[in-house]
Amino acid sequence: MRFMVSWSGGKDSTASIILAHEHREPLDEIIFCEVMFDIQNGISGENPHHIHFVKEVAKPLFESWGYKVTIVRSNMDYLHLFNRIIKRPTKHTENKGKRYGFPGVGMCNVQRDLKIKPITEYKRKIIEPVTQYIGIAIDEPKRLESLRKKKDCISLLEKYGYTEKMAKEKCIEYGLFSPCYELSKRGGCWFCPNAKLAEQREIKRSYPELWERFVSLEDHMDDVAYTAFNRFGKSLHEINAQLELEKV
Repeated sequence: MRFMVSWSGGKDSTASIILAHEHREPLDEIIFCEVMFDIQNGISGENPHHIHFVKEVAKPLFESWGYKVTIVRSNMDYLHLFNRIIKRPTKHTENKGKRYGFPGVGMCNVQRDLKIKPITEYKRKIIEPVTQYIGIAIDEPKRLESLRKKKDCISLLEKYGYTEKMAKEKCIEYGLFSPCYELSKRGGCWFCPNAKLAEQREIKRSYPELWERFVSLEDHMDDVAYTAFNRFGKSLHEINAQLELEKV
């Protein structure tokens, strides 16, 4: 049996690793999947402060504890998905032949193709059976109920009676609370349509050329199927204009 953690760098999966370390639970490998915005130019899709935390803070510590930490990536990136041509007819037949465009707010093809798929493909290469530690706290009853139906998944947070607040405190205790939480309650890609204004403000302030390039994706939308970016009904240019007024 091989014991693994699919680690996002968020508080719950990080606390799961800490608990495994403290209680000497078996843990053979920690897997982190890095979503890329632009592979060719080495631009990550992860929040810049978060990916620094993952690679320069947490990963070295976990390795010092004796754990193998593997970072996987898809061979595709956000720009590939955005510019991908729709070849098969959909319920909106007029979209065939167009570029895909912005991902949907609900069923995100970025999450599916750039995060879940690479992890699944990596796990398929493992010969022995795999048990996975999933970071679900005891105050998430619906998620725990779904987890219990899976024979190959365990929540160490449940086993040791940890709430989400306790998971956060455990991460802080070890200096492993990601800086991404300073901007939002959620982790995720900086280009996500669910991203909060604070996250977008930080990208524009710290990486203006990257932000400008991202906004420019809206400049040529004649052959794009899905042109809506933000779940609040705002375009990238409108968000950028709002940030310009703040003199970001």
